[in-house]
Amino acid sequence: MPAYPGLFRLAFLLPTGANTDSGSHQPSPEGCLLHLTPPLAEIVGPSRDAVFEHATRFLRVTCRGQPPLSIAAQLQTPARPVGRDSWCIIVGADVSFSPTGLDPHLPHLPRRPPGQPPPSLAMVGGRGGA
Repeated sequence: MPAYPGLFRLAFLLPTGANTDSGSHQPSPEGCLLHLTPPLAEIVGPSRDAVFEHATRFLRVTCRGQPPLSIAAQLQTPARPVGRDSWCIIVGADVSFSPTGLDPHLPHLPRRPPGQPPPSLAMVGGRGGA
């Protein structure tokens, strides 16, 4: 995947059994590009939150039916000098991101009234919601 200066890049390996096809997928509501060369997934976008939100929607669909798991990921930031941080993506009850020793980043989740069932795994959007 070509380098895009000034963009955040989240890269991770997909778990065995993830339902994906190779290729590039764009656009997303946040302006992210998803590039898949299984088992490698890479998301490039304008902010950390944008790439995490895009990864959340993508993993909800591709990991549906998988047992709870943790996926190692690397986030490259455009700061000078370029920074790289290791993260864990936790998939199971939902998806969250956690750097070692810090509180997890919990993606924006719409509030729902008590007693209302969780939303469908298939999110609105392009192919598979990713």
